[in-house]
Amino acid sequence: MNPIVEYFKAYIDKELGPEFPPFTKWLGGVLRKVEEGELEIGFIVRPEMANPVGLLHGGVQNAIIDDVIGMSVATVSHETFFLSLNLYVDYLGKAKVGQKIVAKSKIFRSGKRIVNAQCDLLDIEGNIISRGTSNLLKSNIPAFPGSASK
Repeated sequence: MNPIVEYFKAYIDKELGPEFPPFTKWLGGVLRKVEEGELEIGFIVRPEMANPVGLLHGGVQNAIIDDVIGMSVATVSHETFFLSLNLYVDYLGKAKVGQKIVAKSKIFRSGKRIVNAQCDLLDIEGNIISRGTSNLLKSNIPAFPGSASK
């Protein structure tokens, strides 16, 4: 049994608890699906997430992708925190304020030191808004207090 998968599953369709990082909570996602190496999180585009023309800001798209990838990595390596080596985002569509979107992430390779992952942002019809890919490096930082071996 993977403790992080089970922990995240307890939050499916619920507000995230106080132990989640403040930025993750600000993004306001709601977990919809959790499996080892895969997450699906729903969001509603709020006015404070938009650019001047009322579309989901590219920086916020980056933030959602980075956050969801990080949570996905936690499901495959729950003892050690991984640090982003890079994050590449292709902006392929748009989302307006008030629109529901979903982030779907998947780990493609989980090696001893490097994890490769992808996250797609989609509208509710399944049209792609953006796609991010990232490589993350294993650190010596415990993922959660007390979780790493000494």
